Amino acid sequence: MQCSVMKLPPRLRLEPRPSRIGCVAIGIGCASTSVLLASLPLPIAGYVVGGAALLAVLASGLWRCTGRGVPAIVHVGLDRRITVSDRGGRSRSGAILDDSYVGARLTTIVWREDRAPWWRPARAILVLPDTLPPDDFRRLRVALRYGRALAAEATRG
Repeated sequence: MQCSVMKLPPRLRLEPRPSRIGCVAIGIGCASTSVLLASLPLPIAGYVVGGAALLAVLASGLWRCTGRGVPAIVHVGLDRRITVSDRGGRSRSGAILDDSYVGARLTTIVWREDRAPWWRPARAILVLPDTLPPDDFRRLRVALRYGRALAAEATRG
């Protein structure tokens, strides 16, 4: 008697777009933080350091939501594998971690690059509803939610 192994479907190919929702959220968060910072009784050096940190967070957030920090292509498989290609053409592969979050309006893909040193933090991709077409967004959520169970069944035979 021969045991057959279930073949996994092809990986999802996603092309994320810059997110307007993300830009608005970052802008509101930084504006609120600047109001809070201005209301605190700090020495001048505290305002300068706080303002510099706030500008760094603003620039980094906008770069990751609208700039070259948005991946060009993301391949996600039901076997919890991911390949991310940046706008410069460099591709990185890795494993999707259980720390990923799947929700109706927000999904985060937390992944660790293959052969990454233990001290390097995991990478994260924020996926908002305006980042992907609705059908791709739904497929991604399904793949992240149910990928483990299907991959485990496929390896059992």
